[in-house]
Amino acid sequence: MRTLLGASGLLLAVLVAPGGPAPGPAGASAVRHTLSIEVHRSAGPPVLLQFLVAAPTPEDALTVARRTAAELVPGGYIAEGGVTAQWAAWGWKWANDEIPVPVAYNPTGAPSSVGPQAVIAGLQAWSSVPDSRFAFRYGGITDNVASILDSGPDGENVVSWAPMECNPGCVLGVTSKEASHEVDMLLNNNPAAATQAGINGTLDWRTVILHELGHVAGLEHSCPVPFGPCTEPELAAVMHYQYRGIQRRLEPDDIAGIVALYPLAEPPAPPPGPSPAPPADVAVVLEPGWNFLVLPAAGLEAIASTLSCLSAAYAFEVGEWRSWIRGASPALQSLSAIQGGSAYWLFASATCAASFTSAP
Repeated sequence: MRTLLGASGLLLAVLVAPGGPAPGPAGASAVRHTLSIEVHRSAGPPVLLQFLVAAPTPEDALTVARRTAAELVPGGYIAEGGVTAQWAAWGWKWANDEIPVPVAYNPTGAPSSVGPQAVIAGLQAWSSVPDSRFAFRYGGITDNVASILDSGPDGENVVSWAPMECNPGCVLGVTSKEASHEVDMLLNNNPAAATQAGINGTLDWRTVILHELGHVAGLEHSCPVPFGPCTEPELAAVMHYQYRGIQRRLEPDDIAGIVALYPLAEPPAPPPGPSPAPPADVAVVLEPGWNFLVLPAAGLEAIASTLSCLSAAYAFEVGEWRSWIRGASPALQSLSAIQGGSAYWLFASATCAASFTSAP
């Protein structure tokens, strides 16, 4: 992992599908191209956009990058000589008092196969590296969108969706960093993104989100862009610049990168006497149908009053199934309380989410 730091303003990193046959004009084969474009805007600092584009020719890749830059930064103009194949690195990393970094999700326009759990799984992966102090915190559902669409930061780190044209190439995801320490992720909900840019006609959005969250944390791509040379660990990394199919767990190079940026700090000496641990926020997200989740310790009625979509809960306890069903008579409810740390089967009628305060 060659982690680079040292520029300011707004920076974007875009994941691309590998070259090879891809549906497009006249059945052309897509080749990977890397472009960085400096865009000036009337308000705020200049914007540096990095694009990795699957397109048949360098000219097509430049067309896609210029067009998408104009869509993302309305009214901006491209600086003379501002199109290069060089990558300018991130300008900063998260300070200790900004960790855990909150990230909210706006599901508007998301494909039906992508729910909040795809974002939460990525947040948890980057937050669970034993030798790193870095962590995310799920901020719940938001109405805000990636601030690049609003030409400025709004104070919230957001993952949201927007259509981006896929002809003659296709962008999958864009991660933007503002100098004011706000980071947003914009994902492409153009249906062609899941076919033209996918592997065998499909695209795993959890893989894309996991990669882009690495940029949110502060990591660059795992080896030099445009095309190497790359070591074997760098080729295997989630943070490799090329999308190669399903990849939902961090590899050793990714772990080495996040540890290098945020090594585990020496813990301070404990104060004299017992010091109770502060309560922790636990995010619970339910998607339509069956969910198998660990819940915070609480009464089921209290949890159900917050999670409006929860219809039923089941657990196998003391050799038999116990259940809670919304609206059933209390005499029929054999499951009344949740034991912290235990997993439960939960049936949801729709998508809903809530945060609970639970003692660690």
